Amino acid sequence: MNTRNAGRKRNLAVVDKNKPDQAVHKNNLLKQNNKQEPFPVEPPRHLNKDARSLWKSLAPELIKMGLVTKSDQTNFEMFCTQYQEYREAYAAIKKHGTIYKDSNGNLRKNPAVNVLDTCTKNIRSLGMVLGIDFNSRSQLTDTKSEDNNIDIDEAMKAFGG
Repeated sequence: MNTRNAGRKRNLAVVDKNKPDQAVHKNNLLKQNNKQEPFPVEPPRHLNKDARSLWKSLAPELIKMGLVTKSDQTNFEMFCTQYQEYREAYAAIKKHGTIYKDSNGNLRKNPAVNVLDTCTKNIRSLGMVLGIDFNSRSQLTDTKSEDNNIDIDEAMKAFGG
């Protein structure tokens, strides 16, 4: 155990060039991923339209990177579902605003604002777990190899950007 970082969770996203054991560990993880059941390209049928669309656009990119397997399916499904809920909350805010008047004429915060905030936090957290965010992706992939790079423009299109 590394006594300097005792008690901390192991972060596979951080690979220090001065610590070759971390690179070996990352490479071993990638080899183990190749032995596991592959990640499904097709989304589960129960996902809604936006969640399915996100799955179809990001899953092939994650598979190319070699960082996801069938065991990551639940996290990715939650990621896509949170994105769906995010879109629904955003639409409700767009339609009704962030503040509304209740039946007594008092100003109230639209509950969709809280949903949007929660979804944003969950998307960010699950994105880091899956290597979807820039920092995780750049640290987990071999930046010298063109095969592991995600087309940022395509990924942003999935988020409406």
